[in-house]
Amino acid sequence: ACNRFTSWFSEESKASSSAEVILEELRSLQTMSSLRSADRAIIFIGATMTENIVAGEEIVKHKKILEALGPSAIQQRHLIAAFEWFCGAKYPSLMGKFPIILKLLYDEEIVEEDIFLMWSADYARNEYSAADSLIDIDTLEQLKENAGPFVTWVKEADEEGEDSDEEEEDDEEEA
Repeated sequence: ACNRFTSWFSEESKASSSAEVILEELRSLQTMSSLRSADRAIIFIGATMTENIVAGEEIVKHKKILEALGPSAIQQRHLIAAFEWFCGAKYPSLMGKFPIILKLLYDEEIVEEDIFLMWSADYARNEYSAADSLIDIDTLEQLKENAGPFVTWVKEADEEGEDSDEEEEDDEEEA
């Protein structure tokens, strides 16, 4: 499915297509290949992103499609799982850059803060993970370990946000 999507997407007219057209092609390929709907993210990421994902600003470049692939909490979890596969299986050389990729997803508001926190609290392999044949448990655990500093940063930012919300409420009560 990744190869077929790469061929389809590489045509100049297709690459500039609307998010709806691209999502419909992903849906079609996923269905024809008898894959889970969650695999649409893997197809897209595997076909359009390269080992140069960070320096090439590929997440920013494909932001609209990534947002369209992750409108709900479940679909955002699938995006994280697709990037686990991308960094853990397709390009293992990117395992160390996995937290940077997560931060980009956060900065671009593609994946919400709460989703990262839920992901970090889950076991390495869960219902959102790519199938066993795509990525092994040791790799998933290593990716989660690598992401530890990012998760700590998100938790601290979340706690600071809660503290400032409480301070605002206290200020309002005093006024």
